[in-house]
Amino acid sequence: MKLESHYIRLRQLLPASAELVPVEITLDEIASLLDCTHRNAVLLLRKMGERRWLEWSPERGRGKKSKLIFLVRTEDIVVGLAQELVEKKDLRGALEQMNVSFVPAKLKDHFHHWLNGHFGHSSELRNDKRIDTLRFPLTSPIGTLDPLHINFAAESHLVNQLFDSLVRYNRHSQTIDPHLAHAWETDTDRTTWTFYLRKGVLFHHGREMTAEDAAFSLLRLKHAPSRLLYRWVYEQMSRIEAVDPITLQIELSSPNELFLQFLSTNRASIVPKDMCEKLQDRFGRSPVGTGPFRLTRHDASMSVLEAFPSYFQGRAHLDEVELWHIPDLGRQEPGSTLESFQIIHNYRLPSEPSSDWNEAQRHGTTCKFITFNPTKQGPAADAAIRAAIYQAFNRTRLLDELELEPSALLASFVADDLPAPPAPLSEDESRRLLRDAGYRGETVRLCTITHYEQDARLVQKIAQQAGIKLELMLLPVEEFKGERRLQADLLLFSLILDNDLELRLVDLYKSMQRHMHPEPKTLVEQQLAAVLTEPVRQRRLERFGQIERILTDRHLLLFLYRKHLKTIYHSSVKGLTLDALDWVQFKNIWFKP
Repeated sequence: MKLESHYIRLRQLLPASAELVPVEITLDEIASLLDCTHRNAVLLLRKMGERRWLEWSPERGRGKKSKLIFLVRTEDIVVGLAQELVEKKDLRGALEQMNVSFVPAKLKDHFHHWLNGHFGHSSELRNDKRIDTLRFPLTSPIGTLDPLHINFAAESHLVNQLFDSLVRYNRHSQTIDPHLAHAWETDTDRTTWTFYLRKGVLFHHGREMTAEDAAFSLLRLKHAPSRLLYRWVYEQMSRIEAVDPITLQIELSSPNELFLQFLSTNRASIVPKDMCEKLQDRFGRSPVGTGPFRLTRHDASMSVLEAFPSYFQGRAHLDEVELWHIPDLGRQEPGSTLESFQIIHNYRLPSEPSSDWNEAQRHGTTCKFITFNPTKQGPAADAAIRAAIYQAFNRTRLLDELELEPSALLASFVADDLPAPPAPLSEDESRRLLRDAGYRGETVRLCTITHYEQDARLVQKIAQQAGIKLELMLLPVEEFKGERRLQADLLLFSLILDNDLELRLVDLYKSMQRHMHPEPKTLVEQQLAAVLTEPVRQRRLERFGQIERILTDRHLLLFLYRKHLKTIYHSSVKGLTLDALDWVQFKNIWFKP
């Protein structure tokens, strides 16, 4: 046990003793409190005295009381120990050390302020080489880094640093660019696709990537459980074959104008066949890809990325990126610790930030919405009650609760030039509207994932104010993907507006078809079929707009809000680019000496 722990234990077991107040106690009593021998107790007291933590004045003779004076507060020792653990990169141990009841909130805040100062860019010389490290705070938990199983934005971001796909979507030109495949072609039917892979691309464990790895990666998706995102694309791939070491051929059962877009997603990342087969379920904890960084540490405290020197598009400027898992970073006051960071993701700038800070933002990154399930017996099965719920729910109040600007009100996934929404009803008007529609206070069940509990609680609060008796059903992500969510009247979920928007919309509407009546289901299916055979993106978006009108006219889809995510960065950061989710791409970042 560390000396600090012995001091803390002694203070806790002598709670009445204050600093600078003498305590009469025998050496035998101290040895008993510290659960050690008489000799070790003397040694520990001498070491604590040398550090000026206490003064010990022993009295000779068995049973005689000696004098003990504590000089240092317990909480100061705790903070010091926590800081030492942080320096050793044991963040979990440090946070556990601080999470004790006797440490006052003010001191905990002081520790977190100090911890924030530990982040940012650092440079040091090691063996005559300059080593650049970026420490980056991460507030979201990381469940897996296997491209097959990722669910959340933070996981997706890290996968983008570790893996590559055959092609890349260029969001500025809205075109598909070569990546692991340097060229490709398709037949006149647009169902047989042939990809020609780059030579000499290495995986992190040193083996060269081949077409067999690419075929394995796509077959792995095709044969995975049916709950995966973009399952409808996997089912279209009727043949996947490595023609030779650098040629991959894929045959589709029907044309799909979004197929190249799918191959640009991180779901379609190329993984090494040998390591996947060797690690099985452990691959998500020890991933191996071809990306600009390789994973060297991944635990509850942090994830450490190290530049992959053999990356086929050139080595990253940074040598290391440390992502420290700090779940409560968001509780601090905006702007209070800006001087401690170079880059902060999803953070709100103070009203008058320093000119040294820049902000990168895209609108509508994350969209929250509710879908209705008319196939379940209950209030949502009645078209009149659905319409009344739709009108009675006060979305403006939801924005106020979330402290979002009016521009965050969501009205469409694909269109911006929409008419202003109608003014919200008063609570009396909402209750009268529901009553006239035939609603008699029946329980309406809303289902979502545990990750969105805060949103669900706010929806419940606003629905109850309108006179709707709303009951929540919170499920883990994997369980939400199954059939149990269809036991609810309403489903609350999100859609990310990124490079994969069209794919995500097809996925959403195919999922919604599972709880639609035949008439809207058929109309949606017709529009989706037209989308997949339409080569022009603007015309596809118009089709998606028609699907929105089909669903909103029948009160099956209720838009809520869009959340503006921001990444702020200090002017000393050079080469900053953002990926599809507005996360920093670490590969191109560099700092002036």
